[in-house]
Amino acid sequence: MAGGPIQSSYNLIHHLKDYYDFSVVTRDTDYTDAIPYKDIKSDSWNILPNGMRVYYFSEKNLSFPNMSKLIHEEEFDIAYLNSMYSPRFTIMPLFILHKLGKKVILAPRGMLAPTAIAIKSWKKKPFLLWIKNSKMIKNMKFHAASNHEAEHIMQVFGKKAEIKIAPNLPGKMELPVSVEKRKEPGSVNLMNVARISPEKNLHYALEALHNVKGKIKFDIYGPVYDYAYWEKCKELLAKLPSNIEAEYLGPITKESIPQAMKDVHFLFMPTQGENFGHTILEAMLCGCPPIISDRTPWTGMEPLKAGFDIPLEEQKKFEEVLAKAVSMGAEEFNAWSEGTRAFAYSFINSPKLLEQSIDIFI
Repeated sequence: MAGGPIQSSYNLIHHLKDYYDFSVVTRDTDYTDAIPYKDIKSDSWNILPNGMRVYYFSEKNLSFPNMSKLIHEEEFDIAYLNSMYSPRFTIMPLFILHKLGKKVILAPRGMLAPTAIAIKSWKKKPFLLWIKNSKMIKNMKFHAASNHEAEHIMQVFGKKAEIKIAPNLPGKMELPVSVEKRKEPGSVNLMNVARISPEKNLHYALEALHNVKGKIKFDIYGPVYDYAYWEKCKELLAKLPSNIEAEYLGPITKESIPQAMKDVHFLFMPTQGENFGHTILEAMLCGCPPIISDRTPWTGMEPLKAGFDIPLEEQKKFEEVLAKAVSMGAEEFNAWSEGTRAFAYSFINSPKLLEQSIDIFI
């Protein structure tokens, strides 16, 4: 299951390949994996079937000298860094690029939100202060995915920081064929697709479910990132009342999500913050209204019957919305399902999205 920042970068390159030439530098393994990707050559440039040019570093060769050598040998105008705190793919390249006087676009990917900085702040705050007070900020531009993220960037780096706002581009996709889902009053199928970690707030979701009546099926997908947090979630899973059938089904590929959502009514994901939320968009295209926090770009949905964005401080409101989801009959649910699809489809077909992304590199 590719994380949001990876998906955002892939989509950006895929949409802009006719406007700019991109070369990608990354690891030869997925997160937490030790086995390199199939059909690639490590520590070398690869031309993928889709035409993308990618250099895959092996773990043993991912060092400062090798990164420096690679950057010095390449001819490029701008370096786009798809992360905020990565020691090897943000901090290390920043040192090298600064010495070369190269222009840098830094995409924080939500990592400058106060809730994100608060996690291991003793490491993050000195690093952020170092960037703010260094000369490298003069050659640096920030890619904010929303006005909200732009505010977070200014809070950290000041109002003089150069910021380009462009929402993350969705993957190129067609609107799936509308399929009416069976929905009976008194029961509901929910789904959560996210890594198991505190910021995704699965524990909160399980707490909110605890007092909701009716027959509830809750499918949980995603890789475990924080095992201590997962143990706390498992304790709550074991204590759920008998009317709730909650099951952890492990990681899921992006391609498998539409099939998994075939019989799902609502996406339930009260995340502590999303820079974009690719899974939220995918759920909406599949006719699953999201029940999420108000800490994502997906807001103002309820009047359009497209979903619910609720402050995390109002857990009772989550419980009320979940109860409403349980009580819906087929006619009411299908009206919400189509409202959700219409909302998502109008977003992905907005020509302004592409224009804003092109402007990032100007």
